[in-house]
Amino acid sequence: MQKRKVFVDSSVLIRGLLFEETNSALIVKMISRKELTGVINLKVAYEVLDVLKHIKDKDFASSSFSFVHSAFEIIPEEKYSLEMEKLRGTIKEKDLEHLATAYSMGVAIIAYDKDFNGKKNYFTPKKFLESMNLKTFDTEY
Repeated sequence: MQKRKVFVDSSVLIRGLLFEETNSALIVKMISRKELTGVINLKVAYEVLDVLKHIKDKDFASSSFSFVHSAFEIIPEEKYSLEMEKLRGTIKEKDLEHLATAYSMGVAIIAYDKDFNGKKNYFTPKKFLESMNLKTFDTEY
């Protein structure tokens, strides 16, 4: 059986890498164990690097960046650029590339961002895990 593919927003990756007892961490672990296939774009990878450099330090950010590059499928912009044009104006510009990546790949988007509310196949980390009948932590993220 083919593993389920999901787009993981930087908000989930950052929380999952920083906080052990979160739904985001459960999703990151599932991807690292290859129970799920995580997809991202380069914008997500660099958002994670930049935020972790500020919150933690360069070494933590660098090792996290390496993990993201090895554990996730990174979708090149040419695969979702047409979808970006179709979606422009339907979501804030900062989230357009992420939504376009998920939609072009036909996968769910897992994020903790109210700007995705109402978008098809959008899940908070908790809602995604619940949709798979998995045990969750109390928080949404």
